Amino acid sequence: MPLPVISRRPEDAELAKKLEELAGLQSRLADLELQFCNLRLELSEFENLYCAKVGPVYAELDELDALIAERIVQKRPNDSKACEAASAARKRADESRRAATDALAAPVQPMRSDSLRELYKSAAKRLHPDLALDDADRKIRERLMTDANLAYARGDESGLRAILDEYDSSPDTVLGTDVAAELVRAIRRISLVRKRIEAIEASIAELKGSDLFKLKTLVDDGTKKGIDVLGDMVERTKGQVQARREQLRTL
Repeated sequence: MPLPVISRRPEDAELAKKLEELAGLQSRLADLELQFCNLRLELSEFENLYCAKVGPVYAELDELDALIAERIVQKRPNDSKACEAASAARKRADESRRAATDALAAPVQPMRSDSLRELYKSAAKRLHPDLALDDADRKIRERLMTDANLAYARGDESGLRAILDEYDSSPDTVLGTDVAAELVRAIRRISLVRKRIEAIEASIAELKGSDLFKLKTLVDDGTKKGIDVLGDMVERTKGQVQARREQLRTL
């Protein structure tokens, strides 16, 4: 006996097509979220390294510049421009000192394994607030995605798993089975994902256009060639520090 022919309604085919499109976009978004998160963490870690290695000598240079400016004001107390310059130099010196101190106290960042990266991509794909279709779901997603970002930054794999388990077990995430409703949800989610992809691509481009990223790239390229770019910066700045000391002694 021949098997019965199973007809497929147009809306079923359309839903399958949209769900496939959505899955591809969600994977793309998860990759971008991971790239963006890693880029922010890498820049933050590099900034701490930069401030810890180069910061103290720059702080010393800024302190000498402030002392020189203040010595000039002592000689020309009625010079408003000299007073403004001294005030700005002192503010800059204080900021440099704080930045160097904070960087030296910053904790060592954990290594992030491939399994942790995959977990984070799964979290970004399933929890992202921009994929919510109502306020209740958005609030759940916002809280859990914030927790997921923190867990990833800490290198906490078990914490990430617990966050995903919590979302999967939430009764508020259960969806209906009506095909028409599912199709509408899929179409709306596709629109939301596309908008988020555009936004995160712009954010990644902005980070890569920053001076900090350019400096990190320069340092990374130097390391590949056996050049200590930050070390060279320190040595050059030490020369400037010595010149400022001589200048201060002559005032």
